[in-house]
Order: sequence, then C-alpha cells, then structure tokens
Amino acid sequence: MTEVEEFVKSLEGKSANTIKAYKTQYKKLHDLLGKDIKDTSQKTIIETINDIENSNSRQALLNIGILIRNNNKLSVDELIPFRDKVKKDIRDAIKANNVKLQDNLPTYNDLLEYLDNLKKGEFWRDYIINYLLIYYNVRNEDLLFKIVERKRDTTDTNFNYIWLSPRKAVYIRNVYKTAKTYGQKIYDITDKPFLSAIRQIIKQGNHDFIPNQAQLGYYIRTATLTSIGSGNYNKIIVNHYRNNIDMIKQISERRGTCITTLLNSYDIDDTE
Repeated sequence: MTEVEEFVKSLEGKSANTIKAYKTQYKKLHDLLGKDIKDTSQKTIIETINDIENSNSRQALLNIGILIRNNNKLSVDELIPFRDKVKKDIRDAIKANNVKLQDNLPTYNDLLEYLDNLKKGEFWRDYIINYLLIYYNVRNEDLLFKIVERKRDTTDTNFNYIWLSPRKAVYIRNVYKTAKTYGQKIYDITDKPFLSAIRQIIKQGNHDFIPNQAQLGYYIRTATLTSIGSGNYNKIIVNHYRNNIDMIKQISERRGTCITTLLNSYDIDDTE
C-alpha cells in the first residue's frame, strides 16, 4: 500500500470534502518534497514549508506532515513548535487585516438595509442568501440545499433541505463544515418575507437552490453587499454583537463554531 493510500485509509469516517482537502494538501507537500513524507526528516519538512509565503498554506501542509508522521509512529517534536509559530503568524496576520477591515467593511445596519432592498426589489434568491447569512450565520456550503414541499423528501442526510410547509420553512443542515462535531441542525423559520421568497423560488421551478454547485462561491459573493462574501458578513455580525454574550453564543451554535474560534477569527475589533 502506498503512503497516500495509507493516509486516505486513516481518514475513514471524515466527510468527503475533508478527505478531498487532505488529499489535495498531501499531493502539494509530496510534490514539494519529491518523495514520501514519512521518509523526509522534520528539518527538511520545516525548511520546505517555511519557504511558502502564506501562513494558512504553511499550516495546512504542516498538518499533513504531522498526521503522516503520527500515523507512522515517527517523532514530531520539531514540527509541533514550528506549528505553534505558524499559528502565531496567522494570528498576527488576522490582527493586521482587521485594522484594514475596520475602515472598509459595511456596518451591520448596512447589511439589514441591503436585505430590505433585495426584498423590495424582489431579488428572491439573493434575499434568501443574505437572510441566511445574516440570521443563521451560515457558510457557503450550507447554502447548497434542496427546496421540498413534503417532509418525507428530507430523509437523505447527504443533502441539506428547506422544507416548505404551510406556516413555516424548516431549514435542515446535514452537510456543513463542522457537521461531524455538531451534528444535524434544524431551524423553523416563520418570517413571512422569507416564506414568500421560498415560494417564489418554487414557482420558478428551482428546487435546487444553487443551480450550478461548481459556481457556489460566485453565486454567494455576487449576492452579498459590494460582493464582500460570506466570511466578511460573519465578521461584521460578530463585531456588531461582540459585547452581547447571548448573541455570540447563538452565532456560535448556528454557525457550528466554538466561541473562541468565532472571536479569534471573526472579531474585526481584535487588532492588538
């Protein structure tokens, strides 16, 4: 069995998207090293990864090196301190970026005004995207859902759904980034404009909410205010509620992100 085959086997139980991401990063590191990772010294792995400018890319490759060496019962005593340094680099980069974002991002009220304008203009798909980003703190992948009108059509846990009943829309999230940790999430949405928007999408015959999944990022980005994307929406929302612990807990629950990660990664007032 090859190293990559052994690595993929060790990932059994993880989501298909996670396995795909790990395989991609494995190939990148293997190509950079020019040989199997388990046959490479920690020093060489560190020197190779350290030449990469982007801290997030360094971390992703470093995680692969650590996983491979752990799977082969090899020491990681040099890689762990290097990982701590990379984490600090990422944290510093976030703070530096937050300084820029404070002057450039719209406000929370700007998002709400934009949402209202989408409703008035009857831009139904964009309205639904923005509504779920603002009030349910979702990521892009969470917006890949099927719209159904019968509860019995929501049983396949390989998909997300919005089930439209006469008085509510039931938003069922089975497939999202941290589903393995937080499990299925179900929300009843009774907001009348949202229900009207879902009905309009059904009238258009679009039961797959995002028609082309390969262009998911494009659909979400172009639907957001000034095309800032879902991640920046979450930064704006976390910043708006940063002193309201109850709302921060709700955002954490709905997004499927621990509070520490939420505040560290999405609080644009964190600049020091």
